[in-house]
Amino acid sequence: MGVLFAVLFSTGILYGQSIESFFEDGLSLEKQFKVEEALVQFELAIQSDPNHGEALQHASRMLSNIAGRMQKNQLAKKKKLLKKARTYAQKSILLNPNNPEARLAHIITLGLLSEIATNPHEKVVDARLIHGEAVRILEIETTFAEAYFVLGKWQFELSKLNWMELMACRIFFGGFPEEISMKAALNYFEKATEFNQDSILFLYGQASAQHALGENQKAVYTLNRALALPLAEPDDTLRKDRCSTLLKQIIQ
Repeated sequence: MGVLFAVLFSTGILYGQSIESFFEDGLSLEKQFKVEEALVQFELAIQSDPNHGEALQHASRMLSNIAGRMQKNQLAKKKKLLKKARTYAQKSILLNPNNPEARLAHIITLGLLSEIATNPHEKVVDARLIHGEAVRILEIETTFAEAYFVLGKWQFELSKLNWMELMACRIFFGGFPEEISMKAALNYFEKATEFNQDSILFLYGQASAQHALGENQKAVYTLNRALALPLAEPDDTLRKDRCSTLLKQIIQ
């Protein structure tokens, strides 16, 4: 009887709740920026159906969001959550290789893992994987704005390396799949905003590259556009704070 009760509870039958209702509840909570609660629902859907690709993809995004907000003194827990997020994303990709959202979830985990990696070789490997995933997304869907943003962020971060660091990457780790420049970063960011003009994240990236290239008047305009937008994603408050900080830095 105990085993039967456990099975009924885990599948939601006991309370008349279906797999899809778990998933739909998760989507509703995600739209309300209730990330932890959404994750619970997505994982209930996964427990009921381990091959629910969309639940795996969304659970990965929620885990990355939670891990991304963690402090430096929570490094071990952050890494554990990100590895779980990556596992979910990779399984979602296996279930549907042509799903750009699943590949984006994978990119996000790779980016966050790269931020906390201490081994330079690991960072370079992650950078290559991120680039490869973004390129693959654009092969699937040429108007996928997030992939252009990823490539812009990829160029932006690598452009901040000095020539000796870039040379070391080329000599010891085989280099990168495309030439690195801040201008290329800006081009990718502009392409992202072309397909999604109302993303605070994309506009912040574009303004950051404009500022790095000395195009401060354009950067101020871009930042003001971002600050005027309504909140649309869980991290948009933080992104607006970054926009405000960069704006103050430019106009001082």
